[in-house]
Amino acid sequence: MNPTTPQLVRWLLSITKPVHPPLLVSLVCRIANLILDLVLFGLAAGGVVHLITVGDNVGAIGLALVATALAKAAFYYLEQFTGHYVAFKALELLRTYVYAKLWPKAPAIATHSRSGDVLTSLTRDVDRIEVVYAHTFAPVVSAYIVGPLALIVAGIQVGWDVVWIAGVCLALSLLVVPYVGMKRSLRQTQATLAARRDLGHHVTDSVFGVNEVVGYGREVERLAQADQLGDEVYRLARTPRDFAAFRRGANVALSLIAAPSVVWLGLSNTISLVAIAALAAATIRVFEGPRGIEDSVGYLDHSLAAARRLWDISNAPERVSDGPVELTLESAPAVAFERVSYAYQDADGDLLADTLWGVSIEVPAGGHAVVVGRSGSGKSTLVQLLQRYDDPRLGTVTLNGRPVSDFTLDSLRRNVVAVSQKNQLLATTLAENLRLGAPDTSEQELWDSLEVAGLADEVRAMPEGLGTHAGQNGSALSGGQVQRLCLARALLMRPRVLILDEFTANLNTELEAQIRTALTALAGQMTIVEITHRLGATANADVVAVMDQGRLVEFSGGEVDASML
Repeated sequence: MNPTTPQLVRWLLSITKPVHPPLLVSLVCRIANLILDLVLFGLAAGGVVHLITVGDNVGAIGLALVATALAKAAFYYLEQFTGHYVAFKALELLRTYVYAKLWPKAPAIATHSRSGDVLTSLTRDVDRIEVVYAHTFAPVVSAYIVGPLALIVAGIQVGWDVVWIAGVCLALSLLVVPYVGMKRSLRQTQATLAARRDLGHHVTDSVFGVNEVVGYGREVERLAQADQLGDEVYRLARTPRDFAAFRRGANVALSLIAAPSVVWLGLSNTISLVAIAALAAATIRVFEGPRGIEDSVGYLDHSLAAARRLWDISNAPERVSDGPVELTLESAPAVAFERVSYAYQDADGDLLADTLWGVSIEVPAGGHAVVVGRSGSGKSTLVQLLQRYDDPRLGTVTLNGRPVSDFTLDSLRRNVVAVSQKNQLLATTLAENLRLGAPDTSEQELWDSLEVAGLADEVRAMPEGLGTHAGQNGSALSGGQVQRLCLARALLMRPRVLILDEFTANLNTELEAQIRTALTALAGQMTIVEITHRLGATANADVVAVMDQGRLVEFSGGEVDASML
């Protein structure tokens, strides 16, 4: 369901309730700051004229200016302090809410979203919504309060004959100018952000897939597509920019009409020069309020578009849901894929062509299965179904003959653990990274798992041993060390099914053989499903499945030769 703007606003307000009281404090401080701003400029202009024409009360005027300036500074500080508190607290609330909504949908939501969509929503989109609290609410509300209030006070004090033109200009500035082209700008901004996202995806895919782009000679085509997407962003962004420029020019023109009109009408009504100067200066400053609205309209375009994307992600249906049964396994289970077919979905939720076609594989309890095939043959998709990243379109994935959809997701993923070729490490010590999945593990158990992973000697040789920092995403380690550390971490979780997805990609042949020997010693404790493109990995396998273009083209026990690929 696509929410209306009022529904979207109510949704955001329900999430950010804790910041509403300090937001009101920030609003009150801004109103006081703007009122004192008018008083300060009115005092300054009127004081100068008074000193020129009369020449007395210099000390009193100076004291009034200093007192007003100090009070204005205090309220400005309080406005900024409370405003920034609101902004950062709103960021916390929004991100916490979205993470809570995403957690049950992970990792399927990432695998079914275009690259960067989820990250963009959690960063840029939340930042754009936070702008509503930091730079939109208080400026807009205060503009509609301070401007009319100042006009009413001036009309009562010096007469409506003096300020009626300024009043008309202010009314136009508050009630007409901000809304010129607002709906069209909002629609175009949504389209612009979508086009920017497409451009970002294109650039990201081109950079990370540079080997394929160059290998297939598609450089010119990819650059041309990037230019075309960039031109589309520019075209779509022109309309909001044009309307923003119009609004800015209209407000400047109205302020230039209002201030001279006060002088002209004041002189015509024999108002004192001091009062005329004060009113003219205050009139110029009163248009800072409409200018704040004008800026906020630009922020609002982006904020509402971002909020809609955040709504879509937060309210997207879960791809998979908990089964009714807690999975408990006393020993390694048998794993089976029974005539499994699967198709990914595009960004609109429509099914694409099948990635897997009627795949049937049986792995005996405690066995070692190796799934071999070229890149893109469906190997990784197969094991993701075993972890229930998603459910197959047709067919069933089972453990000991029971569909994995019967089990709760937490219990399933405690028993079925994967070591991926894209491993994630935190910027902390090796010991803390190892304990992520098993926080109560003893130090001796850490060393035992490192021995199996062939990393114990290298860690002992490090000056800080287990206290060595891995760096951001394992930057302090080599690629092979990262893979082996993640293997050791997976073993510490005592899985009953261990998935190895190209886990030897960065290892030399000797080290790979050493680790395979150590894993063989654990035979019977767990069922191993290995994904690889290396034929050598099939030498000691109990089951070998050869995949090609989503189909099972060979299934056998033991080693295969190259002719099977």
